Amino acid sequence: MRPATLRSRLVLGFALVTVPLVVLLIWNNLYATRVVHSQVAQSNQSLLTMYVNDMDKALEEIENYLYKTAEQDDSLISLGQNAKGTWAYYLAQTHTMNDLFFNTNYYDAADVLFAYGEATDNLLLAPQTSVTYARKLLVQDALRKWLAQGDGTPPSFSAWNVVELDGSYALVRIVDSGYRSYIGAWVDLNRLMEPFHSLTRDGGGQAILSDNAGRLLSQSGGPLSSLAPAALRAGTATGHERAVYNIVKLDQRYLLIGKTSRNAALHLSLLLPERRVLEGLPYFRVLTYLVPVVAAGLLAVYLIFLQRAIVKPIVGLIKGMRRIRSGDLTARLEDNRLVEFIAINETFNGMATQIEHLKIDIYEEQIRTQKAELRALQAQIHPHFFMNSLNIVYHLAQTRSYDIIQRMSLHLVRYFRYATRTQTPSITIKDEMEHINDYLSIQKYRFPEALIFDFDVDPALASFALPPLTVQPLVENAMIHGFSFKGGEAYRIAVRVYAVREGAEEAVCIEVADNGKGLAAGQAAALEEMAAAPGPTDGHVGLWNIVRRCRLFYKASVRLRFADGEPRGAVARLTLPFQSNVKEGIPLDSGAYRR
Repeated sequence: MRPATLRSRLVLGFALVTVPLVVLLIWNNLYATRVVHSQVAQSNQSLLTMYVNDMDKALEEIENYLYKTAEQDDSLISLGQNAKGTWAYYLAQTHTMNDLFFNTNYYDAADVLFAYGEATDNLLLAPQTSVTYARKLLVQDALRKWLAQGDGTPPSFSAWNVVELDGSYALVRIVDSGYRSYIGAWVDLNRLMEPFHSLTRDGGGQAILSDNAGRLLSQSGGPLSSLAPAALRAGTATGHERAVYNIVKLDQRYLLIGKTSRNAALHLSLLLPERRVLEGLPYFRVLTYLVPVVAAGLLAVYLIFLQRAIVKPIVGLIKGMRRIRSGDLTARLEDNRLVEFIAINETFNGMATQIEHLKIDIYEEQIRTQKAELRALQAQIHPHFFMNSLNIVYHLAQTRSYDIIQRMSLHLVRYFRYATRTQTPSITIKDEMEHINDYLSIQKYRFPEALIFDFDVDPALASFALPPLTVQPLVENAMIHGFSFKGGEAYRIAVRVYAVREGAEEAVCIEVADNGKGLAAGQAAALEEMAAAPGPTDGHVGLWNIVRRCRLFYKASVRLRFADGEPRGAVARLTLPFQSNVKEGIPLDSGAYRR
């Protein structure tokens, strides 16, 4: 029987989990969404129909009152026939005002009832008590301007008209009595929308009132108010006036339900968030809770399948690789029934066998190579030190100070004895500082008044191990390249050794500072680049040797940094990995070594 492949197992497992789940989710969502949309749309369509019918009824009653008054009220007729200032005109004006104020109680949908005499240009207004005085003046000015443009023909006096006033909209109906007098009503559309405020206060929906052209006239206040213009555009594009409801996509999906008024060019729409609608259906909630449970069960089955078929062999492979990395070359993988894992196991076991045979030979060869390289790098420094020492002896002989030459010879003996110990793999900080003390003492014989030096070594680091001649080249470079004797101030070299913490690791910092010439612009970066280079470059071979030998010695990262001194001079800072084999510090002959 042919073994199953990993690909076929993955495809089969994925199909067993996802196909039934996807089919169930699609069927459930389609069914629940269709039922909820239909029920909610019918319920809210009935609500809109009831409200629009009430609104049409109120407009129709106002319109009947206006027609009846225009045809039968003698006072209104006299208002357009009698001259202003006559007793008949005064009686007509008084009776008309009383009649308007009296009927505002019966037709409370109208914010303002008004009458207009064209002959005298007299406009009488009877506002509701809820209309402020400032609002009354605005309405009065708007009516005067609008009546001045009327000619008795549609659309001004034939139907309800939409007018704009101070950013809001209203319905205006004017009826001509035929005797140069008119009666009309002003209906604020914002007040017509007040019954919907409680519906939209918590974000459950948004009522929108527009004209037949899709212009936004008024809306109920609520969190969805900013979506009204976009909803009208989307509804116009989908033709929501011809359907029971439509789905529009704004920031999310919404149900848009609409109803048109038969007495005015108005269209009332209701915008409902689909998410809120679906939350209200108990059956959908039950399915919503059931689907995650079913999905979790299917997922558990799929995870068990993956654990046995894929995860377990991969975990065995990882454990085997970790054993190989830790040095246990006897690690082998067990047999598997999948073709891919059979090939992986055979390859792994063969590689482990080869590594086991070659590891010892390769490791020993690497040790021999590193030792030879370390000795060669250490030996490169000796000619450099030797030439500088001969140059110092030459200058001291010119002064013919034989007692100084004798003392200097002792320092030279100790210095060259230390420098020629190429077989010594490591020395302590204390030994390196004594060697630097010999070197600087020789230099001080040459410049007795122009050179001073001191040491500041943490006593706990006196026995810290490092390769020979690690710090001495830094001191020698400071002496050669930084020596300066200006204004009678002596040239000073300070060597400091202390422990630092870099993150979670501890390190030893060796710092060589002077007050000499300092570094030119960009020279610090150039020196750091040459010291960290893969191979030696022309000039400053000693810096490259320091970094290279320390990396071979510690088998870890080593950093050599340069910076300007304060107030002048230069600072070289060598950072080495910390070791804990430390002993009590011993003071040096120069007297500046501190415990």
